[in-house]
Amino acid sequence: MLYQIGIVLIIVVAAIMLSKKLSQKDELIFEDEMDKDELKKIDDEIN
Repeated sequence: MLYQIGIVLIIVVAAIMLSKKLSQKDELIFEDEMDKDELKKIDDEIN
């Protein structure tokens, strides 16, 4: 009985982690949407 509860909990935790991973979306910010300070900061980090 305890073994079955443990397996169910592991499956539930794995499903929650998978759903959080799939729900994260990469939001792209384009260069023309940035202000001059943000662009300068990125340029300084690259150099």
